Amino acid sequence: MKKLFFIIALATSIGAFAHDIGHEHTHVEGGWDSEAGFVSNTDHTAHLWNSRGKSKEEIAQRVAFLAEAYVPSRTPEQEKRAAEAKEKYAEYIAINSVMPAAVAPAMAMGVEHFHKGLRENHEAGITLTSASVYNTKSIFGDTLPSIIKNTDLASDEFGALKVKSAEDIRAAKESGRLAVMYNTQGADYVLDGNMEDNMKWSAANGIRVMNTTYNNDNDLAGGGSKGTSGLTKKGLKFVKYANEQGIVLDCSHASNQTCIDTAEASSKPIVASHSNVYELYNHSRNLSDNAILAIGRKGGAVCPTGAGGFLSADGSATPEVFAEHVVYVANLIGKDKVCYSTDAVHNVMDFYEIAVPNTDVYPPELGMAAPIENLHAKHIWDVVAVLEDKYNWNHDEIVGFLGENLMRVYSANWK
Repeated sequence: MKKLFFIIALATSIGAFAHDIGHEHTHVEGGWDSEAGFVSNTDHTAHLWNSRGKSKEEIAQRVAFLAEAYVPSRTPEQEKRAAEAKEKYAEYIAINSVMPAAVAPAMAMGVEHFHKGLRENHEAGITLTSASVYNTKSIFGDTLPSIIKNTDLASDEFGALKVKSAEDIRAAKESGRLAVMYNTQGADYVLDGNMEDNMKWSAANGIRVMNTTYNNDNDLAGGGSKGTSGLTKKGLKFVKYANEQGIVLDCSHASNQTCIDTAEASSKPIVASHSNVYELYNHSRNLSDNAILAIGRKGGAVCPTGAGGFLSADGSATPEVFAEHVVYVANLIGKDKVCYSTDAVHNVMDFYEIAVPNTDVYPPELGMAAPIENLHAKHIWDVVAVLEDKYNWNHDEIVGFLGENLMRVYSANWK
């Protein structure tokens, strides 16, 4: 059941291949043709593969292939160029604005997965990573207090510094420690009881960034998967309390109208912590130009995300296509208002182990459980290389993208 909750939450990203297509198909040698593409009966490394009737060993081969494909490959020349960029900017703060890997049993996230995420970020040269501790009550129930407690313990065990201020981030950089902060990708839990008290509790327990809703409409705001509704009256109160408590408002997973309303209602800059550009790829999780402009007008920042399902139609996630989203945002609202996020799942194997054989939920002819890529922490330097080499970004613009643009937003909220 715990892994099922994890699948429900992750399917929004990994299931981005599902479209309204039928099961009709024509059998051909070695598999069949469907509207989603050729589905192989024999090659477990094919883009689409039929897992029906396959042995546990064959399923395990497919799972291993998908997990390996999740991390994009780079040529030796590209890796060398990224290493040069990492060395060039080693003295500057680099931020991964979303890492969905808190210690959350409801999402099948244990200490080992959290530590894996922290380790990958630290080794990649990331200064601060923001761990998601919550998205929606339908998945997390009332577990948030225990998640924070257990994630605090795991952070201490790793040697990470849990930050309360922008100065803490700079101190972590000076000492060579990884800084960690918490975010929520939804906030329906604040509606249980007194909202103002719940917001005070959130701030006191280290939640530094909060979204109103996780994809679906709730009593605070309209969700990204549902369409056009924006902030409600309760949502306006949420914005007010967030500003008072020094919590950065986030509108990834919310509707475009919610982004616009939140930016206009907030007295401080807001973020879209992990959102790509709708004009480049028309996925419902991506932001319209109007939403991006609203965030920019208030001095906020938009962080494209490395999840392939939101970057491109075929699920590929290369630094080159990521940079296209960065540059598009920068052209709209300025190079001082863009940033980096991975949204990389560090226990993706759990998803694939259940998704691949579960053809009733993830039928291969609909393109489900196909390979999908996700940029990881280390790829921030590949993106930097592309921004320098292809788009001629200068030193200060890169330093902003790496972390200083977000530091400005954090500082404005955390006073």
